[in-house]
Amino acid sequence: MSSRLTVSLSALADNYRRLCARAHGDVGAVVKADGYGLGAAAMASHLAGQGCKELFVATTAEGLALRRVLADAVIYVFEGAYADTVPDLAGAGLIPVINTPSQRDAWAPTGKPAAVHVDTGMQRLGFDWRTATLELAGVPFQISLFVSHFARADEPGHSSVAQQIDRCMPVYRALQSSQPDMRLSLCNSAGLLEGIGPEDLGRAGIALYGGNPYAEGANPMAPVVTLEGRVMQVRQVPEATPVGYGGHFLTTQESLLAVVGLGYADGVPRLLSNNGCAVIAGQRYPIVGRVSMDLTIVDVTGAEVTEGDWAELIGAQIEIDTVAGQAQTLAYEILTGISTRVPREYLE
Repeated sequence: MSSRLTVSLSALADNYRRLCARAHGDVGAVVKADGYGLGAAAMASHLAGQGCKELFVATTAEGLALRRVLADAVIYVFEGAYADTVPDLAGAGLIPVINTPSQRDAWAPTGKPAAVHVDTGMQRLGFDWRTATLELAGVPFQISLFVSHFARADEPGHSSVAQQIDRCMPVYRALQSSQPDMRLSLCNSAGLLEGIGPEDLGRAGIALYGGNPYAEGANPMAPVVTLEGRVMQVRQVPEATPVGYGGHFLTTQESLLAVVGLGYADGVPRLLSNNGCAVIAGQRYPIVGRVSMDLTIVDVTGAEVTEGDWAELIGAQIEIDTVAGQAQTLAYEILTGISTRVPREYLE
């Protein structure tokens, strides 16, 4: 084994409890994209053991896979309902998040509960807030959850949050007269931590998995993942030696190089070439040369590094948001980009 991904289930649980402590209502878990790349079945099962009863996935296929693991969980499907997915959704007891009038009409004959999504400023999926009251009036099914989504909750105090609430609440109240049991769901991770309300069910995502839910500032969450590669070879090279494809790094002295068994096929961003770093035995060393498909080269000059040592590329010593910044992206993309060929180990 030349790579491994360690997932701390205890840190996952700690993060869930921290979010619950700040929430106005219950907290559900977003486990789409295979649990943000960490394994939806493992993430959802452990969170269920912490009292999390409601889960969110992106697609019907994700919902069906999760239903085989958790027979009693409430599972919402963000993509909604299409004519060809209605039978599977209804048969598995999944709850689609209805986004459009055509989805409303496709689901109506089932008579089963659904959530509805009203767009109040994201310009993504959902009924337009200006027409939603008319489009959702008198639907022949129970609306179990009224969903909207903040565009900038990760920027505490931003005026768009209040604006979106002002757009949302009249639609929600108008529908309540015919849907008295309908609950409200607005907050993502940042919204939960900021205590934004009112709502009945928050949707915890990136913060559960240790990513920073804020656009700027310190990360209040515990790290959940550690991505490591084994040192497969150590080699001494002279000064002025080109390293990696294209020779884009040139040693400035006699150097000791460690070849680590992780590459972009495992989820190491190629933008870490000559830019990122790795931690070996508690010390940080620079990545040199281009990251290749299966291997990354680290300059460990002056260190005692041997074949078989483990190099951390993401973890408690190199935060995932630091890696994301070096790769000019977000922690979401780093997590979901970790390849399934990297063996997972789940620790309590």
